[in-house]
Amino acid sequence: MTRASRRRFLTHASLMCAGAAGLSAFGAGAPTSPGTGPRPGRAPIAPDATTALKVLFLGGTGFIGPHIVNRFIERGHTVTLFNRGSRTDELFPNLELIKGDRIPGEGAGLQPLLDAVGAGRTWDVVIDTANVHTWTDHSARVLRRAATHYVYTSSLSVYTDNSIIDQDEDGPLDTMPDDVADGIDRLPYDMRHFGAVKARSEAAAAKHFPGRATIVRPGLIVGPRDFSNRFTYWPWRVRQGGVVLAPSDPNDPVMVIDVRDLANFMVHLAETRTMGVFNANGPTTRDLTIGRLLDACAKTTRSDATFTWVDGDFLAARGVNAWSQMPVWIPPREGMEGFHRKSLARAIAAGLTTRPLASTITDTLAWLDDEYVPTLAAGGRTFEPGVNAPGITRARESELLAEWAARP
Repeated sequence: MTRASRRRFLTHASLMCAGAAGLSAFGAGAPTSPGTGPRPGRAPIAPDATTALKVLFLGGTGFIGPHIVNRFIERGHTVTLFNRGSRTDELFPNLELIKGDRIPGEGAGLQPLLDAVGAGRTWDVVIDTANVHTWTDHSARVLRRAATHYVYTSSLSVYTDNSIIDQDEDGPLDTMPDDVADGIDRLPYDMRHFGAVKARSEAAAAKHFPGRATIVRPGLIVGPRDFSNRFTYWPWRVRQGGVVLAPSDPNDPVMVIDVRDLANFMVHLAETRTMGVFNANGPTTRDLTIGRLLDACAKTTRSDATFTWVDGDFLAARGVNAWSQMPVWIPPREGMEGFHRKSLARAIAAGLTTRPLASTITDTLAWLDDEYVPTLAAGGRTFEPGVNAPGITRARESELLAEWAARP
């Protein structure tokens, strides 16, 4: 991978990681002292099922938000949403909504949240999935005396060096100049800065909630309601059968985390008041490869698909990019050896579990067939990987396979 292609990949990766949190959405007790919470990485104490939490979710209507909200509700907790209200009635008509906006100067801004805090409202835990550091900074400042625990959803994109295999949570983080950071207060922005923005958001949460903040750094989040379809291409394509173009080496490592496993983990951390920073990815066995992923797609969908493994440099020379045109896959070389090999030891010790890949494949396809494709059809559109979703078109796949077969 050349320096230029690596730069392009990092931009694509940041865009796709950002999509996980839903770029179109923002989304009672006295604070405990830093010494009373569990140490980072310590296995949490089993939660008291009779203790219901008061949860404030900043956003909650994007991709990961509804899964986390629903998990809190399933566990018997009370959830209040703070967002613009554009989709709340559709998704959560029975939940309390504090209607506002995290973008400076937009609508009522944070004033409704300030009013609620001024009136004495308190929460046990705040969930924040923001993709803009100033949003986290302003919100955490407002809530620092009104909430006990702040849980921020960051990203594995914060790490500045992806060559390190088994990178734990103490690795160096991405940075950006202050003058660049000062110019980012809303979406969209140059996604080359996504990792640095997330790192600044982490710092803001920790600053306003010292000893009371939890930072979760997920990898590629996949599963039902992933409108970016960053994973969907492979189950969809393999289900169709025939000869499938597969990238490079079937032994190349990959990792993904089902959005429901991420939601379960985050709710668990909130229930157990587990503080610290956690890489969150899957499977926890860390033995998934692109070959095993495609085999699982074939087995789960009972497909007759066969795979032709095409050299990664051959694909790159023809404009077929890792991660976007070949979703999930990253060639593990030239500075990317550790991209799909981050340490999960701390998260596993804190309670992270992951479901079988077959469940993610089955449920993603069910959502695609029953909800996403019909929604597109209602608007006169179709699901077309390589056109309006990651992947390549069937025509382009056929061209590449023919060219690969005809090489000297």
